[in-house]
Amino acid sequence: MSVSTGRTDSVQAEATLERARLVRLCARLTGNVDAAEDLAQETLFEAWRNAYKLRDPEGRDRWLSAIARTVCRRWARDQGRALARLVRLDERCDCSDNIDEEPADDVDVEVELERHELAELLDRALGLLPTTTRQVLVARYVHDSPHAEIAARLGLSADAVSMRLTRGKLLLRRALTADLRGEAMAYGVFDPATDGWQQTRIWCPQCGRHRLMARFPQPPGTVSFRCPGCHPDPALTGSDYRLTNVHFARLIGDLTRPRTILKRTSAWAHDYYTHAIEARAAGCTHCGRPAQLRLSLHEDTPALVTDPHLVYIQCAACGEITSSSFGGLVMSLPEVQRFWAEHRRIRTLLPQHEVEIAGHPALVTRFESVTDAARLDVVSRRDILMVIHIHGAPAAERGC
Repeated sequence: MSVSTGRTDSVQAEATLERARLVRLCARLTGNVDAAEDLAQETLFEAWRNAYKLRDPEGRDRWLSAIARTVCRRWARDQGRALARLVRLDERCDCSDNIDEEPADDVDVEVELERHELAELLDRALGLLPTTTRQVLVARYVHDSPHAEIAARLGLSADAVSMRLTRGKLLLRRALTADLRGEAMAYGVFDPATDGWQQTRIWCPQCGRHRLMARFPQPPGTVSFRCPGCHPDPALTGSDYRLTNVHFARLIGDLTRPRTILKRTSAWAHDYYTHAIEARAAGCTHCGRPAQLRLSLHEDTPALVTDPHLVYIQCAACGEITSSSFGGLVMSLPEVQRFWAEHRRIRTLLPQHEVEIAGHPALVTRFESVTDAARLDVVSRRDILMVIHIHGAPAAERGC
């Protein structure tokens, strides 16, 4: 009796672990924790119904995972079909796949099914793109045509083809991570843990050790940048620009190149916040009405250890709030932007060095090139967040 009970307990424990694993797998495949429980249960039901198809009991885990992927794909297609209607996509996918119809060789079925359905998913994503952009992508990556041939066929210059390819890949990623997000996650096109983040070629100007990550959702999303070293949590970003804001939508809504976005937003930030600090007022970026400016210094934000100085501009009329850290203000200076453009890989020495100039507290922010001895010092009044001096190390001092 005790042996039988122990065997029952063991079977129940294995079933519990098996279900927990399937819940985690479904959550990872769909990015939807709430749906994962039901999908795992559906997977176990389908497995029970098709138990006679399992020819190798030792491969049960792999067999269950294959069924879970099919169940998740079916769920994702249902989600994607609803999204497709919103964007008026033609639904050409045959969603009548049935586990009963699967041949015995699960691995081959998985490979063929993923190839077929992934092709359909990419075809639908391409359908969201502008005609010329779609033609360029298909010619280059489907037909493997060289740039010169594509340019001649479409009446474009080689540079225009290159630009359209770059823009097209970004737009395709946006389509997969926004309009067709559920299906793309189910097919493993992107990892839901990254939630749309992609690595750029731009080195983080704060640490100089990692390349910036960027997220470019379609409007009305939020364009965001972060350093995976300085901000390892994807929820904590370095900078955000909400495209629901009228000004930001006009400023960067149509841009796709990360460096161009950063350059344009830096120029805007320098102009906007400099005038706001000088006038102690600013126009709301969203509705254009007068907005209140507030400076928040060290004693007001003790939790922000490395960069506690913030400037807020809040509109009482529409509730819009824009803000910048002190480091962001310094980084937006034209001199600092030129230094970054010239050296590409720089770092910011933190915390800033505190000094006193003419009886006033000041901060020295130093930028150093990671690849050579160049540096740039920015001296700012701490009490009013105003830059008073910028000094670049002359050639004779480099290497000291």
